[in-house]
Order: sequence, then C-alpha cells, then structure tokens
Amino acid sequence: MTCPAPPATMLIVGGGEFGSTAALALAEGPYRGHGNLITVLERGAEPPAVDAASSDYNKIVRADYADPLYQSFAIEAIEQWRTPRWKKHFHECGVVVAAAETDPQAGYVVNSHRLNKEEDVGRLERAGGIKRFYSASIGTGEFSGDVAYKNKVGGWAASRDAVVEAINLARKLGVTFVSGEAESLIICPGPNGSDVKGVQTVDGREYRADFVIVACGSWTPKLLPELATNCLPTGQTVATVQLSKEEVEKHKDMPVSLFMDTGLCPNKDGIVKMAIHDRGWLAPSGTFPSLPRTTLSSGYERQQIPTVALDTLRRGMRRMHPELAEKEIVETRLCWYSDRESGDFLFDWHPTYPSLFVAAGGSGHAFKFLPLTGNWIVSALTRTLPPHLQRLWSFTTGDKSRLDKSRGEGPIVRRDLDTGVVREIRVPAAQTVKAKL
Repeated sequence: MTCPAPPATMLIVGGGEFGSTAALALAEGPYRGHGNLITVLERGAEPPAVDAASSDYNKIVRADYADPLYQSFAIEAIEQWRTPRWKKHFHECGVVVAAAETDPQAGYVVNSHRLNKEEDVGRLERAGGIKRFYSASIGTGEFSGDVAYKNKVGGWAASRDAVVEAINLARKLGVTFVSGEAESLIICPGPNGSDVKGVQTVDGREYRADFVIVACGSWTPKLLPELATNCLPTGQTVATVQLSKEEVEKHKDMPVSLFMDTGLCPNKDGIVKMAIHDRGWLAPSGTFPSLPRTTLSSGYERQQIPTVALDTLRRGMRRMHPELAEKEIVETRLCWYSDRESGDFLFDWHPTYPSLFVAAGGSGHAFKFLPLTGNWIVSALTRTLPPHLQRLWSFTTGDKSRLDKSRGEGPIVRRDLDTGVVREIRVPAAQTVKAKL
C-alpha cells in the first residue's frame, strides 16, 4: 500500500494535539519543503477550538504509571519538554501522587512508585510525611489514611499554548489551517472499492485530498460511527478558582497534587484547576451512546457540571488544600475525552478505506506525550512503527486483554449527564483484565 508523500495532498481533520503535531511532524519529515500540500481543518475560528480537550489552562505532565511501557514514554516525553522547543510551556514543579490506603488505587500508587528512580521519588510517605511535600506556607489537609510520594520529575504544561506552538511552527513550514466543522466523509468509488477523499463541512463546503487523517478527538464517532464505543466520548468534570496576588506568591512553587480520584493544578496566572480523575459522564445523542456537549454546542453554551461532581471536587479540595476549598468557583466545564477501554491510543489506517488514517483514543492521558505524538502518528502513517506498537495502537487488533485501570479499579461504568443513571458501555469484543496503565 502506498505511503503518503509529495506530491500527494494531505487533509487533517482536527487541529488539537494530534492534528497539530501530526501536521508539524509531516512538514518536518516526509513533507519537508512541501508543507503547502498539507491542510488542517479545525472547527474553531482559530485553532485549536476553544472546546478541544487540549485547549486548556494546563495539563499534568507526569512520569507516573503502573504500566512500564507508558512510564518509559512519559520519561522520554519529559526529556523533550525540557528542550528549547517546548520548555517555555513546561513548569517542572514536581508531582505528588497519592491515594487512600484502603482504596484499590493505592496499588497503582505503589506500582508507579516502584517504576521510578529512587533518587527522584524517595520513599512512600503517610500523613505528616505527605504534608512535608508542601511548603509550610501552603495549607494542606492532614492526609490521614493516605499513602503518597513526591516525584521531582514532572509538573504541568500550558496545554493550549503548547498546541498553538505546534500550529505556529507548522504554519511557518507552509501548512494551511482553515476553519470549518466536518459533517461527513466524502466517499468515492475506486478501482478496488470505495475510498475516502475528503470531508464535507456543516455549511456544505468540501475539502478533498489524496489522503485524509481524522484527528477529531471526542468528535471522531461523528465521522466514524463504527468507533462510537471503541473511541467513546466521555465528559470529565473540571472547575477553577482564582488566587489573589498574595495567594499566587504563596503557591507559586506548589507541586501538582495528583490523588488517584482527583487532582489539582495551579498555573502561572493563579488559576487553580480541579478535576475528578474517574470514568466521566456520557451524553447520549440519537443512536450514539455519547457525543460531546461543549460551549460551542447549541443549548450548552454555559457549562454546568452535575451538582454531585461539584460537591466531589469541593471534597477533594478540602482533603488537599482546605483554605482553597471555600473560594468561589469561577468556571466549570466538561473536558471531553476519546476513551478506549485499554487506554491505548488509536494510530492506524482504516481497515476499509485505503486513504483514511485515524489518530484518536487519547483516553485522558495523551497530552503529556505531546512532544512525541506527531512522530508516533507519522511512523504509523508510514508503517514504520515498531511491531509491538503497531499491534497496540491498531484499529482492529490491539491487545484485547488490556484494561485501563488508572481511573478506577472496578468495572468501567459512567453516569448519564441527563439522568444520573450509571451505565456500562463496552466494545463488542469481550475482554479480560491483564494490564493497567
């Protein structure tokens, strides 16, 4: 099968993390000197769209995994975050990784600690030992019953700024970015069957190319309904508080707090983001088990997260930093993930359409790998990925025995945004637990 190369044209649908880094890696690699042959179609007026998962104040960049493969990737990514290209967007303040000792997730913390270098993480601590991870000027909870460690490696990255960096670098190499929301694929007959040759937008415009990459994140099932469950859109609840100038100074060197059920991450402007680290919420739509509802969705311009989620965020804040827990919430939103049960990414050619490639399945942990994702996508596109990654990130095979347990040890269940009813959505093939991220 032919690999994309000049003079073949390339259309990338989606300008978030996957789309922008793929465009940059193509323009610096197989399309070097021919960036003008690459077009990125993004639904927002200026990429990335304001409701994209990567269009955020910040994301945790951690080297902490219970899975050795992704832990090795995380360390490689952090090395790249420290390079001149990315370091201005990376703030290496350390990461406190914790869980209640009675929670099954404590096993994740222990296994993750074991995979890190001793000089980076020290020993596992409890209660008062955990309090010492934070400056005496920063109020914390008592951490009674918790087990934790602090990893000096890692911190947070200004996520929207980093994606804009990739976009600007790609533009300098000739890549064109256009605004428009893809509505459907353009499928044309060919000598060996049907093939995808572009997309039509909601306003009727057509964008055609020799090759198409779908990199739409949680919107992927809209173009590829066959991925409605295998790249399931799930809404993750997020809230923010604003620190005063005095509080910013006091908290400026605070490490990221990653408790296995919730997390807290401040940024340079004193905005502290709280998020729940769980399976998320579903928004059923027609025949789809879930599709994103964002600030750009009609009727959902003002994002209200479920009351039970807001209460949970407050409890998590009181557990970690009680003095911040009573501050006014200035913003809530749903951040939409493209979830695969295994937690493994989907970087592969479509099994039916020879000219269609899919980059999806971020599963809530892809952003930390931003310096690597473009090269991974291009390697999959050119069929030069190592065989074990080809299998793992495959459209049709993958590893059916893997199950992502980083957001909960039990069955993968989520709640319906409208009813609050707990639902279990599984891909058609049966799976058994063997590995966890």
